[in-house]
Amino acid sequence: MLSESVLSVRKELFPQNKTAVSDMPKVNIQKKVQPTDADMVQTSLSFENIYYSLWEIAGRYSSFCQFRVIGNSHDERMIPMLEVGTGAQMIFCVAGINGTQALLPELLLKMAGEYCRAYECGWKLDEFYEVKKLLDKIRICLIPILNPDGYEIRQNGFGAIRNPVYRQMLRMQSIPAEDFGYNARGMDISHNFPTVHYIRSRMGEEPASENETKALIRIIQEYDGRGLLTFAQSGREIIYYHCQQGVGSLPKSYRLARHMQKSSSYHLEREQMTESAREKFKGMGTPEQYYIQTKKQPAFRIKVPAQSGNGRGVEEDKKAVYEEIHLLPLEYIFSLDN
Repeated sequence: MLSESVLSVRKELFPQNKTAVSDMPKVNIQKKVQPTDADMVQTSLSFENIYYSLWEIAGRYSSFCQFRVIGNSHDERMIPMLEVGTGAQMIFCVAGINGTQALLPELLLKMAGEYCRAYECGWKLDEFYEVKKLLDKIRICLIPILNPDGYEIRQNGFGAIRNPVYRQMLRMQSIPAEDFGYNARGMDISHNFPTVHYIRSRMGEEPASENETKALIRIIQEYDGRGLLTFAQSGREIIYYHCQQGVGSLPKSYRLARHMQKSSSYHLEREQMTESAREKFKGMGTPEQYYIQTKKQPAFRIKVPAQSGNGRGVEEDKKAVYEEIHLLPLEYIFSLDN
């Protein structure tokens, strides 16, 4: 039986209850794992809930939405993407790169539902953003969970990993499940992209070695993108990326970041690639650096506050954070050519 939080999200996404699931795509789902790890942490929505909710949205709003699986995780979970709008060009909104940051996939799912309802009804959001007009110009590709294995580990413990070799390997390391943000192979996806100054952080690590990394790289190369927005937890910041010597040097990045800052009141920070061998740059190997170096288009990381507390306090935090960020993709599209 679905939890009350899951039912409330679905009611929000599908107020008229018009979706059918008889032709629902198959996803690798086993009987619910009963975690044995003492360090299990529960979140409100499972990966399967989010996956099928995205599929249902695409079915409900099929005239302007498309559901797509962009790849598989190492533990054979399919990575979903939802395209909203009919624009020839697009931007990416990506969350769930770090498995411990479980708030953001749910918020991107809610964002998808809000945009779709506004598009269908011809509504303006915040009495300003004409959703249909904006998304018929530049569509949004939402990837709420790039790292489904890490997301499931945080929610259900290491027992959520079906591959016995990976599961045993993870249980042998010292990081508890609630702090384990990596994928099923124990690799940090957020620093696995082939950037100019990529630095290995462990023996045997290679850039783009992970299935999740490859999935995002493939879709970035396939589409004619106008920007990348990634979402993370740990602050109230909008980080805009910039490289030295003209590689990915985008003067408009600062202007776009300023527009989004005004919309959210978040702090603005510039992340710059350094060539000093004495400094290990924390942004090396990130999807944002990869994007600006290969596509020569702006990339941003939007950092929201980490969750704290339980029960009603968490729900209030979710609502507050959502209100801060839910218009940022629309503001970005609006500001691109204005």
